[in-house]
Amino acid sequence: MYKDIISNLGELAHLKQLCKKKPDLLATLNSCKAKEFEEIWLMLHKALEERTPPDKLLYDAENSTLLFREEDDRQYLLTCINFICIYIQHVANSDKKGKKHIKLDEKFYVLFCKLTEIQFMLSDREVRMSFGKCLFQLCELNLEENEFSSYVKVNLLIFLLWRSCSSEGKRADISKLKKHKDLCKYIKWGVPEKCTNSFYLLCSYSLNLPKFYAHPDGKLFLAHVWSQHESIASHLFNQFVHNTVLLSHDSISHYSQIIHSTWKNCEGPMKETLEIQIEHLVNLALKCPIKVAARFRNVLSIFHNNKGDKSINNLIFKIYDPIIWRSLMVIAQLETSLQRDVHLSADFPRRGPLHKERELLSLDGELAEDVNACVLQAVGKCICHVLNELWEIISEQKRSALVEVLIHKLLKEKQHDNVKVEVLLGFSEMAKNKKIQKLFAKIFYRIKHLINDKSLRVRKNFIALVLELNKQLNENFSNQIDFSELIKRVTKDLFTYNVESCIKKLSYAKYEHHEKVKNKEICEFLKLSSNLITYSMWECSIKEQAKKCVNLLNDYPALMICISKFATNLELVQRYKLASVLFEITNVKLAEEGNSVLLTGGSAVNGSSAATGQGCPGGATTGDPLKDPIINGKYVKYASLLLCVAYLLKPKNDQEMELCGSEKIEHFLTHKFTEEYFLASIDTLMQQFYFKVLKYVNLNQDDYVRIYKYGRRELLSLHRYKNEHTCRKFILPLFYKWRLLESVVQTHMHILNACIDFVFLHTCENTQWATVSQANPFLHAHMNLPFVEKDALGYVSDEVEEPDSDDGSEIKVPALRYNKKDDPMDEKEKKKIYINNKKQINALILLSLIVKKKKYHQMLFKSFSNIIHNFVFKFNSYLLFIFEQLTQSDFQLPAHFICPHYSDKGDFNFAQLIIYGSDKIRGYFHLYISFFFLCYTNKRNNFPHDWHTLIDNTLRSIHLISSVKFKNEIEIVTSGRLAGMSAVGEAVAHVDDRVSHWATYTKTILQFVMHFLDMVEFTVAMKMTPIEDLDFSDLVKNVFMFYKCYELVQGGINGHEKRHTGTHTEDCDAGRSLLEVYLGVWTRVSEFLLFILNCDYFEKKTEMKLCVLYPFFLFTYEVVHKEDIERVMNKYAALIKERETFFGFVKNYKKNNSMVSYMRQSQVNYIQGILDNISLPKEKPKNGSS
Repeated sequence: MYKDIISNLGELAHLKQLCKKKPDLLATLNSCKAKEFEEIWLMLHKALEERTPPDKLLYDAENSTLLFREEDDRQYLLTCINFICIYIQHVANSDKKGKKHIKLDEKFYVLFCKLTEIQFMLSDREVRMSFGKCLFQLCELNLEENEFSSYVKVNLLIFLLWRSCSSEGKRADISKLKKHKDLCKYIKWGVPEKCTNSFYLLCSYSLNLPKFYAHPDGKLFLAHVWSQHESIASHLFNQFVHNTVLLSHDSISHYSQIIHSTWKNCEGPMKETLEIQIEHLVNLALKCPIKVAARFRNVLSIFHNNKGDKSINNLIFKIYDPIIWRSLMVIAQLETSLQRDVHLSADFPRRGPLHKERELLSLDGELAEDVNACVLQAVGKCICHVLNELWEIISEQKRSALVEVLIHKLLKEKQHDNVKVEVLLGFSEMAKNKKIQKLFAKIFYRIKHLINDKSLRVRKNFIALVLELNKQLNENFSNQIDFSELIKRVTKDLFTYNVESCIKKLSYAKYEHHEKVKNKEICEFLKLSSNLITYSMWECSIKEQAKKCVNLLNDYPALMICISKFATNLELVQRYKLASVLFEITNVKLAEEGNSVLLTGGSAVNGSSAATGQGCPGGATTGDPLKDPIINGKYVKYASLLLCVAYLLKPKNDQEMELCGSEKIEHFLTHKFTEEYFLASIDTLMQQFYFKVLKYVNLNQDDYVRIYKYGRRELLSLHRYKNEHTCRKFILPLFYKWRLLESVVQTHMHILNACIDFVFLHTCENTQWATVSQANPFLHAHMNLPFVEKDALGYVSDEVEEPDSDDGSEIKVPALRYNKKDDPMDEKEKKKIYINNKKQINALILLSLIVKKKKYHQMLFKSFSNIIHNFVFKFNSYLLFIFEQLTQSDFQLPAHFICPHYSDKGDFNFAQLIIYGSDKIRGYFHLYISFFFLCYTNKRNNFPHDWHTLIDNTLRSIHLISSVKFKNEIEIVTSGRLAGMSAVGEAVAHVDDRVSHWATYTKTILQFVMHFLDMVEFTVAMKMTPIEDLDFSDLVKNVFMFYKCYELVQGGINGHEKRHTGTHTEDCDAGRSLLEVYLGVWTRVSEFLLFILNCDYFEKKTEMKLCVLYPFFLFTYEVVHKEDIERVMNKYAALIKERETFFGFVKNYKKNNSMVSYMRQSQVNYIQGILDNISLPKEKPKNGSS
């Protein structure tokens, strides 16, 4: 029987087979003798050593994990542990009475220690859990007390602590750990061995886990461990102090309970150790920076809050006396003085034999003479605290003296804002004390000027005090306040708030990935001010309330908007009633004959574009009605009224959100806010305000069927009307609220996915199409693009019916085709291509609007992450493919475009393109960079493709653009209208389709490169691209070179048109269009250079900065306004720290620039004349300079 075990014990299959037949194995173990067991343990130990050498283990440095390379080795370890568990069960069965102490074999000790070492070393949860069961079984045996039994119990404690701290640890695990806390007595405290070190590390790690230290049993366990020995106490205290600086104040309260429980349960020498540590915390609370010190005061607050306990009082006298009172008047150390005063405030009142009450009360009066704001702030807090706690004990004379200190010294006009704020906060606490409330009736007239203080925080806290006094005394202190100045402040702060709400913390400015700046201080002030101004305004009927609102709006429209938006002292039901009355008033007034122009169809073209910069579809009107002051005044009035209605309908909190969904509220809204009013506002000046109201009417699309149809039609016709503003501001929020946006996005995401799949298929995957025709760079222009042929929303495009498909909404990828003369397309196919092309543009525009709004991002990734990942990967590959095609040979512009003496040889060398047209290119790049950013910042770890490949492709694309070589480069640079050469169009007498292709081809490449600059900026900003490896001089030069090629070709077309038309007007229009393209390129490159030169890499590399500017000036012509060049150069000058080098460059531009020889003298003189007038920014004077 024994031989059945010993044979092939090192083989996994044999060992597994033994463990599967557990009863047979137990019977065999019963028959084994001591020497046979020794041989088994030796063989298992040898097998484990053979399966766990370093070369069979895999270490991942990035994740700090150690795992087996082969699964068989891992399974052998698990089976070996299982074998040990069966053996322990055999030992337990052999000693059922449990009277004898069990002593195991020495060889077993060695094997078990080996197993312990391996499972600690590996990052394998299953192995550790299996070994943990083994430890539990061993501890249940009646083992002989020796070193091995202690070793097992310590390892069980470590296992329980590890399981509690693991990511899958549960509350029950922490409770089980607390039950086994007595095993701590087996730990060799202070001895540097593996078990002790592991326990120390896990204990300190548990202080980082809120789920552990917030659990009552977790606190008890930590307190118990802390009290065991000086070494673990020191280790935990160091981690405790480190974490206190970083954690939130809520977490610190748990720390406070831990150290209090530890001190309470300590005795003898350990109690002294804990008191030394508490004394150290007091020192930190005194001497650390203010915000850090506040955290340590939070830790000590549990002792202050339990001052009635005799033992705590003794602790406070023992520790605080030598620290605080010994240096009470050491004002030289300002922060120490401040923290000491705050401590005194927290600890007061306390009575000791050495300190009389009068000493405590006189202290703050002396400190109030200090000039340091932080000390005065603490003094104000301390005086208010003392008055609030000891009002009855302090004499009348002393009360008056302390109040006088607060008003005369700490609330004076020129006092620091923080000091005044601290006193007002103290007053608000005192206002809750019924014994002190009469004081404010006497002193209010002396402090009411603070409502007009320059500091926002002071005004905010004073208004909070007034509202608290109104609440506590049931008296309207508002009657004593002059609101005229406050109304001005509120109006100004409302505009400030609205402006700051538009300012974004830009992560990447181009594509509006941002977080809004949230000024909570202004928001809180506006809320409190609105509540104060309307304190008694709502104490009347709804009609009276509406009348007051209209009157207030006539006088102060901004104030009324602020009240409706921020006031919280009117219940939701009352707000809804008031909103319905105001809405009814607005509708009646707008229906009157004199106001009908505001609801006239087509007026939005002028009116709303004046406000928003966007036009809406519809009939055009002549003239802007808002230029009429009377109409403009009515527009402001009724627009403000509708804004007030919208804000009154908006829920202020989650509780109101739930109430809005009640059947009673929905019934009320259905009758008061009917669809007709909103339909009548479409395409009028008032549309944006009516739809603002609709946004906050808590009804679904079933109550607004025609509005829903209108919105759907607008979203599906973005390509036609260019109505992005209407959709972004009104339609998308409505569909999002109605939970219909995802279905719209789904249709367009499938269109986008089909597009990018088709592009990738016929470029990167099937490169034969890249050279299928050398006569046409857009051979795919007439291709039958694969789209969803029958979408769920009933697609409407340019009044052309979408062709039905029996295949439902399947995405088809048809064969590639291009239009040949002998293979003409019929009208039906052309119509189908036209519709599909419009679908593509519409999808790009709509998704560009969606990706701009942060609240839609979760929906995008939740439902369409696969499409987003696919788009990013394939468009990244497509860009690399396009730029590789451009660099396969020199970029050769036909010579007859450069010089009229050359003839057209008919040679073309196109890189074939699929995506073309400014709308498409802009849309694709917008989505690509936006999705790239979102993948990088949010879901990078879930990206299915190799992220480094994307970065490498981007870097290669930058290098490829920089490395493009142009044939006849010098001739291209020096030719063209802007370079001073006449247009060569006269020589191109036979302009045909090929020349038109060249014009479109060069402009398309220019647009690709221009938009790719956004990607360069993004990758540099995110530090994904090593900036030192990039040649920005060549990159800038090649951007302009592509423009020059376009300029020369376009000049040829213009010359041809001029010959045939003979009109000077059309020639001027073409020249103006070309000039706009050039100025657009010049402006974009100047912005790009400003971004690049602002990088840290160029901080002390002025010479390198200047080299980047040379190609920029080479293509800066006289058509660029002097003011624009000066503006750009002044921005560059602000980035230069080595001023003398830059000044030398500016003054000697002609001598230093090697590219001057390619420029006309007039161009050089023009730029030099502007540079001579550049003034370097003045340096800030250094401290101490006169």
